[in-house]
Amino acid sequence: MGRQRLQGWLAFLACAGVLALLPELFPPETEPLAVAPRSRPAVVQTEQAAAPPDARALRAGPASRAVPQANLFAARSWRVAPSPLPPVDSAPSPVAAPPPSPPPAAPPLPFEFIGRLDDSVRLRVFLLRGDRLHTVAAGDVIDGTYRLEKIAADELTLVYLPLNQTQSLSVGEHP
Repeated sequence: MGRQRLQGWLAFLACAGVLALLPELFPPETEPLAVAPRSRPAVVQTEQAAAPPDARALRAGPASRAVPQANLFAARSWRVAPSPLPPVDSAPSPVAAPPPSPPPAAPPLPFEFIGRLDDSVRLRVFLLRGDRLHTVAAGDVIDGTYRLEKIAADELTLVYLPLNQTQSLSVGEHP
């Protein structure tokens, strides 16, 4: 069995070698393409140059057609040339400056006054922000954004800390 296997491999390798050398022994019957300078396209001329172009192309096949030569590795740029500038006048025209933007303003107060508690130690107020109730006294900071500065009979003075702007919340008269 080993000898038959060896003969099979030798036959296979011999056939592969013959198939590999076959193009070398029998080259195809086409004319090589002419190489032209890079600056212009090359055209391969055949013996049927005197025949009309249609007949010549039919007889000669694809080898006689024009083969353009291109430089595949030429430098290319995607840069667009800038448009020419308009002529410059001798007197510059006045350019209107954009209006100054208004200074940033604090958002409206998000609190609703609920009530106050006056015990003997300090005066506290109840403020509602959304669904959260805050009990604060003068000087307390609410959520790191507002500080209650002063509690008066008819209004609360709060400071919006990011812009350091003072705002007032009317509380009305409460006994």
